[in-house]
Amino acid sequence: MLEPAAPLQASANRWDRKSLAVAPDCPEIVDRKVKSLLNKLTMENFDSISDQIIAWANKSENEKDGRTLVQVIRLVFEKAIDEAAWSEMYARLCRKMLEQISTRVQDDGIKGQGGAPITGGHLFRKYLLNRCQEDFERGWVAKETTAAGKAVQDEADIEVYYAAQQAKRQGLGLIKFMGELFKLYMLTERIMHECVKKLLGNVDNPVEEEIESLCTLLATVGEMLDTQKARAHMDVYFSRMKELRRSSNVSSRMQLMLQDVIKLRERRWVNRNAVAAPATIAQIHEAAAREKAIAETESMSMSRGGPRRGGDRGDQQQVGPDGWTTAGSAPRAPPKAGAMSKFGQINKGSNAPLTFGPQSNIYSGKKDNRRDSIQRTNSQNMFSMLPAETPAEPYAPKEPTQLKRLVLAPRFKPNESATADAKKKSEEDVQEFFVVRKLEEAEDYFKSLPASHHHLLVRKLVSSAIESKEADAQLVGDFFARVSSKSLCASAAFEKGIARVAEFLDDITIDAPKAPNLLAIMIKGADLSEEQRTRIASKSEESGAKLLGLIDVRVRRHPIRFLPVHRSVEPLQKKTRINPWRNDQRGDLGFHW
Repeated sequence: MLEPAAPLQASANRWDRKSLAVAPDCPEIVDRKVKSLLNKLTMENFDSISDQIIAWANKSENEKDGRTLVQVIRLVFEKAIDEAAWSEMYARLCRKMLEQISTRVQDDGIKGQGGAPITGGHLFRKYLLNRCQEDFERGWVAKETTAAGKAVQDEADIEVYYAAQQAKRQGLGLIKFMGELFKLYMLTERIMHECVKKLLGNVDNPVEEEIESLCTLLATVGEMLDTQKARAHMDVYFSRMKELRRSSNVSSRMQLMLQDVIKLRERRWVNRNAVAAPATIAQIHEAAAREKAIAETESMSMSRGGPRRGGDRGDQQQVGPDGWTTAGSAPRAPPKAGAMSKFGQINKGSNAPLTFGPQSNIYSGKKDNRRDSIQRTNSQNMFSMLPAETPAEPYAPKEPTQLKRLVLAPRFKPNESATADAKKKSEEDVQEFFVVRKLEEAEDYFKSLPASHHHLLVRKLVSSAIESKEADAQLVGDFFARVSSKSLCASAAFEKGIARVAEFLDDITIDAPKAPNLLAIMIKGADLSEEQRTRIASKSEESGAKLLGLIDVRVRRHPIRFLPVHRSVEPLQKKTRINPWRNDQRGDLGFHW
């Protein structure tokens, strides 16, 4: 029997689950929930999980400092640089957050050009850009810590060694993540060039981390950077990389890594070893089934000795005149005169009996004649099976046939190739323009294009904004006004590009009723003459009069006033170095070492 025990006494400082009750939006809850969602994020459930992460970021709508948004960005950023293999998926998440963050999320401490606080996707991009800049610059300031971690490797201090390896892994993950952001037009081309130049700055005493990061960055974004506009700068980069490859201060591992990137550019950025990218389960199963089918086909081909010549295996087999079984439906040609292919052949299909040698009656009259089976009457000699040889015709030399002259004409004209390149570049520039929305950086779009192709860029900008919202049309109009004031684009190019869109204005108005109003905003910014505006309006039969009236009203009410160019350029001349990461420093950066 057990003795009765006294009941437990409740202590004053006992643990109670209710004591841990906190606010649902406190940093601890946000940290725990967002980390849980990031651990579940895959390409299969990307849409549903990313929507939940964006919902947590939008809880900053009731905040004045955007602290919840900053916390979510920090968690996504740390996850992305720690898992470099999935950086493409996390870059897609950031792109989706940029487009779907609520415009009511703001930070009163960060002001725009007009003094108003930055909101929505612009605030998200600024936070993310600042975090990338801080980690990129801090990673190369703390080189001594990484070197110390390598030094203690021999002292069996495993914790310090693993910490150094983690810092290196995250540094390379940051480079890969930035490259994926650039591929989604969230980072500008100028930032990428600045990163490459910083990593190539020390040629005399290079550091392995810088060389490895350089190779990772160029392997990720090299194809997009190697354009006609920046071809000269890329040549400079790779000439320095070739110097590093021949340097005695570079280890053999780094030399081979540099050699791989150099060869990659020589192959026009076609990678021989395909890198496994994030994929859905259905895509993985499809690839596995495809590989299995290929393996089965190869094994069957090897077991049967390979495919037969003369046609497919399923073709009907026929017996040719020479007695060989052939595959395919095409009959064989008759044998030539004097051919020995029928020598010794017994024609089973002939009704005429045959005997071997001369006939004999020595055994005639006997009933049990075993040789009757080989004696036949009216037989023929087996040599008679050979076809009769026809007399050969006298040889007469044929006249040599005259070959037609081969004309090597190009498949396309050179100007068509240049136009296709200009269209492709205009599409890329317009996508970047509506994401970055910086007029100063957008001036390079017209500078890098030939004057004969300016109308392509104008047309692409107008066609993209005419079916969008008024803010995009106003942005394009301000951009046209800035370009026109600096004479970067001729008025004829403006007219040609806008007129091509005005031809379809009636059809566009059916789906977008405000299209004439938005087009009038952009025409006003181009500062066209009255005659040019009239010609553009005449392209539209139904909406032409309305468009012309809107243009005239806007021009009278809002006359175009351009500030002198030197007012916006003069402060830049006092700066010794332009930081491409900061939005308050404008101007053409240039590519000078």
